[in-house]
Amino acid sequence: MTQNSFPRRTVLKGAAALAGATAFPMPAIAQSTRPDLTIAVQDLPGNLEPIDAISNVGPRIINTIFDTALYRDFLSAPDASGSAIVSGVAAEFEQIDAQRCRLVLRDDVTFHNGARMRASDVAFTFGEARLFGAEPMTPKGRVFKPDLAEVTALDDRTVEFVTNTPDYSMRKRLASWMAFVVPQEDYMAKGFEGFGRAPVGTGPYKLVDFVAGDRVVLEANDAYYRGQPTARTITFVNVPEEATRFAGLASGDYDIATTLSTDQLPLFARFDHIEGRGATIENTHLVVHRQVGPLADKRVRQAMHLCIDRDALNTALWAGQAGEMRGFQMSHQSPAFDPNRPRYEANRDEARRLLSEAGYSGERISFRTLANWYVNGLSAAQVMQQWWQEVGLNVEIEVKESWGQINDDTLMSRNWSNGFWLADPAAPLTSDWHDEGHAGTRYLWDSPQEFKDLLGTIRVLPDGPERTVAFQRALDIWDDEAPATPLYRPFELYGVRKDIGWRPVSFEWMDLRPHNLSFA
Repeated sequence: MTQNSFPRRTVLKGAAALAGATAFPMPAIAQSTRPDLTIAVQDLPGNLEPIDAISNVGPRIINTIFDTALYRDFLSAPDASGSAIVSGVAAEFEQIDAQRCRLVLRDDVTFHNGARMRASDVAFTFGEARLFGAEPMTPKGRVFKPDLAEVTALDDRTVEFVTNTPDYSMRKRLASWMAFVVPQEDYMAKGFEGFGRAPVGTGPYKLVDFVAGDRVVLEANDAYYRGQPTARTITFVNVPEEATRFAGLASGDYDIATTLSTDQLPLFARFDHIEGRGATIENTHLVVHRQVGPLADKRVRQAMHLCIDRDALNTALWAGQAGEMRGFQMSHQSPAFDPNRPRYEANRDEARRLLSEAGYSGERISFRTLANWYVNGLSAAQVMQQWWQEVGLNVEIEVKESWGQINDDTLMSRNWSNGFWLADPAAPLTSDWHDEGHAGTRYLWDSPQEFKDLLGTIRVLPDGPERTVAFQRALDIWDDEAPATPLYRPFELYGVRKDIGWRPVSFEWMDLRPHNLSFA
C-alpha cells in the first residue's frame, strides 16, 4: 500500500460516543467519605517523569498521575486484555495518510496546577525538544519514539503528527506508555530532573509527597474529566520483601499488595477479608547477554538457552500460571502473530554439542540479578544455574543491590524483561532490539544486516501478509542469533481487600481510574 492509497479517513470519536466503550462519568463523592488507599509495592521509580519511569515498577504510578493522548481500554475484553482504542485527552484521531495524522483534543481537560491543556502541550510532549531531537530532554524517549519529523499545534485543540516514513501504528502508539501528556510550561520551567521530582499531569490523582525509595503519596484530582476519583488519597509504599507485603496486607496495614508469587496463593484461604487477583501480563522475562568473552560466540548463547526447561520453571515457580512464549511474540500483535510457531524446548545434548563446536572450555560466565525486582527472578536463576552446570557451563550467580551494579561494563549475562507495550509487531522488537536500542547500546549486539532491514520493513508496512512474513523472519534471526531468550509471561499476582472493586489488566500498570476502583 502506498501513501496515495488512502481513500478514506479513520476517525476515532470520544469514548462517550462509542457503543460498548468504558463509561467514565461518575457521581460526585464527598471528599470526607472517600477512603485512603495504601498499596505495598516491591520498589519505586527514582524519577516520576513519565517516560523515564517506564520499568516494571513505574507505570502503575505514572498511569495514575498522567493520561495518554488516546486510551487503550483493556476492560473492553472479558479477561481485561482488550485492545480497543478510545479517546483519552484527545477526543478524535484522524489518519490523513501514511505519514500524517491529527488529534483533536477535548476542551475540558486541565492539569493538576489548574492550567487548561492545550494543543501546544501535546505538541511539546511528542516534540523535538522533549522526545525525538538529537539530544531530547527525555533521554529514554529515543527508545520508544515513532520516526517523527514534526509535531505541530495547528490551533488550540488540533495537533498534527508527521513522520519521516509511513507509520500505520500511530493510533496505537498514542495510547501506549510513551504517550502520557505533560504541560509544556511547567516541564520547561522545572527541567527533566525537576519535573520528575514534582510531576504535573491530567490524571485522576496528583502528587502530594515523593520520598525516593520510600513512598509516593497522591490525592484525588477532583477536576478529573472522566469523573471524580473514588479514593481520597493513594499511597504507594516501598516494601521490598514479598512476605512483608503479604503480612501487611493480612494485618490491614495495606489495602493492596503487588508483585506476589504464586507461593502465596494457598495463604489467602486463611483469611476472610483478602484475596488474590491476577493476570498474565504482556511481558516476558528474559535471559539476556552482553556479547563479550565466551558470549561473543552465538553457539555459547544458544547452548545456554537450550538448557532451559520452561515447563519445569512454570510448574515449580509459578504453579503453572505463567504464560507460554512461542517465539518473541504475543497474540495481541495479531495479525502478524503466529500461534503455530514452535515453543522453546530444552535440548541439553544439543547444548553440549554446540559448546564443543565453539571450543568452550569452562570460561567463567557471570549471571547477575537483583533479589527482589522480578518475581521468582533469583529462584529461576538458581535453577537454571544447575542446568547450565550439567552441560559444563561455568555460570556464577551474582546478586546485586542496584541496577548500576548490574549494568556496568563488566556485565555478561543477566535477567531482564521486555514489555510488549504496543499492540503491534513494531514493539518491542523494533524498539529494544535495533542498534540504537538496548540491544546495541547496552548488550553490544551487532545484528545481521538482514535483521536491520527487516526491522525497517516492519516499521513502515501496514498489517498484511508482507508485514507478517517480515516479522516472522526477523523472529527466526533473533532466535538464531540468541542475544536473549524468553522464559515465560509472568503472572502478576495482587493481594486485594475483598471489599475493593478493582481489576488487574494484562499490562504492567494499575488502572485506578474511577471506572475501575470502587469501595463497598
